[in-house]
Amino acid sequence: MTALLRYYGALLFRSQRWLPPVLFYVGLVTISLDGQSRLGSQLGWNAAVLVPALAWLTRSLLAAEPPAARACLAAATGTRRPQYAALVIPLAIGLLLVTLAAAVSLLICRVPQNLPLVFGNGLTTGLVCALTGSALGAAGSPPLVRTTAGAAGTLVIGSVLLLVVSASPANAAVRDAFSSDGADGRFPLLPLLAVLPLVVAGWWTSAHAAGRVGAGTGTGTGTGTGTGQEPG
Repeated sequence: MTALLRYYGALLFRSQRWLPPVLFYVGLVTISLDGQSRLGSQLGWNAAVLVPALAWLTRSLLAAEPPAARACLAAATGTRRPQYAALVIPLAIGLLLVTLAAAVSLLICRVPQNLPLVFGNGLTTGLVCALTGSALGAAGSPPLVRTTAGAAGTLVIGSVLLLVVSASPANAAVRDAFSSDGADGRFPLLPLLAVLPLVVAGWWTSAHAAGRVGAGTGTGTGTGTGTGQEPG
């Protein structure tokens, strides 16, 4: 798995496909920063815009790999393990981005009296939104969605729904972050617990679909060259 993570990290950075979603996120965070913003509201905004940015970044990596390279990896490691490794890299980058954005916000925004609560809530909200964006990116990427038009529709519509529907963990966590400056602020524990099944389902579905594709091409099942049998 370590070798797979290094491979996908190098693939993402060398392809430069990380630039548009990362610049998109940095731009949205930058234009919202000012010295008059409340810290809780700023942290909530930082987390909210991570949902489309991380979904886009996940799609960028999963769509960058040539089919021949994935077939070689599937023959050596199994059909599902590369898919999980490819999902881990964007999630790690998203967590780094939202943490850096929180640190910058702490320096620029007005510091509230209940700073530990506000900052802790903001970081947890960033985690919830990162997991949400990762799940959405997995659902809108190959092998589940192969066309660019289909991916664009999935990511845009999915991001809007996940951020505006009140039942969404991301929406609930962001609302908690925006209210954390006041006396009624609360830790977004329920959104954090609710997003875990969402990301597990998204990752499992993506990896399962990758396994089916690998099985159909003779990798991961031993039906092709006899060298691609996936370990149990």
